[in-house]
Amino acid sequence: MQAYNTTIQYTLVICTWNPDERLLARCLTAVARLDTHDITTEVIIVDNNSQQPVHQLPIVQTMIAEHAHWQTLLVARQGVQFARMAAIEKAQGVHTVYFDYDNEPAPDYLQQLQILQEQYPEVAAWGPGHVSVDFVDGIDPGLEAYARIAFQEKHTRRTQFASLPNWEACYPFGTGLCTKTALLKEYVVRAHLGEFTLAGRTGQRLTSGEDTQMVLLCIAAGYAAGSSPLLQLTHMITGNRANTAYLKRLAFGTSLCYATCLLQVFPEQAMNIGRQQIPATKFSRQAVKKAIAVSLRRTPQRQFALATWLGQQAGIWQAVGHPLPRPVRSIIRYLQLG
Repeated sequence: MQAYNTTIQYTLVICTWNPDERLLARCLTAVARLDTHDITTEVIIVDNNSQQPVHQLPIVQTMIAEHAHWQTLLVARQGVQFARMAAIEKAQGVHTVYFDYDNEPAPDYLQQLQILQEQYPEVAAWGPGHVSVDFVDGIDPGLEAYARIAFQEKHTRRTQFASLPNWEACYPFGTGLCTKTALLKEYVVRAHLGEFTLAGRTGQRLTSGEDTQMVLLCIAAGYAAGSSPLLQLTHMITGNRANTAYLKRLAFGTSLCYATCLLQVFPEQAMNIGRQQIPATKFSRQAVKKAIAVSLRRTPQRQFALATWLGQQAGIWQAVGHPLPRPVRSIIRYLQLG
């Protein structure tokens, strides 16, 4: 396991790919304004092979010039997993915090993290209990309620954590995730060995999972994971994501990864996951029936429900290493979910 610099408490990682400069400016400004009194940090801005190199953007050049502990890192291999792994390999902090470029943390984020880590040393992964979604270009009122949940809006009232080998409601997502760096470096080693294969969002593909595996790895190592209302941030969403087509793909992609996430961290779950697999004929019949029903009443909510169901069931087939039935593949292509 690689060593890390114990004089740096937090490595802040900001992953980017073709970022909207409005959002990136807000994110970097918020990170620069974090209260770091008695806290040591470093900031790594990761460019996952953007069309315009991120280090050339004026806001990035300004921040790098003004802050000696900030740096940029180019990762040519596409995929959030590879961007995060490269940052983890460079991280020197005791803890690593992920802020995607569309995240705007509250000024006291690190101070509250420090309080939580001192109070609950058994928790290795923390995330925000208050996430507010800001639709910067607006959104169709008919989509807003679903979209807020899809983009991880939450407002919890109390600090919660658990240590069960399944995904619990209190476990943190990748937005604002803080994890022990030593455990993340173990994740990188095992990913290089081929034990963890989910590449995260790659270009236009919205499958994820690498952040879920990082959290579950903390559980496997004997720690807990949780979220707290003391941690607050804003998730900024642009118009090209606040629409039915994107939300369908997001519903499918996030559902698709879970079974593989769980199985790769907890191989002992193989029998349980296998029991959840629908036989090919039944899977195909149900998929066709549901797709026809949605085509007859094409409301966004019905489309999202179908995308989620297809992702969940296809994810189980993917986890056990079986190719999807042809009718199911055809429906996924037709609906443009993959």
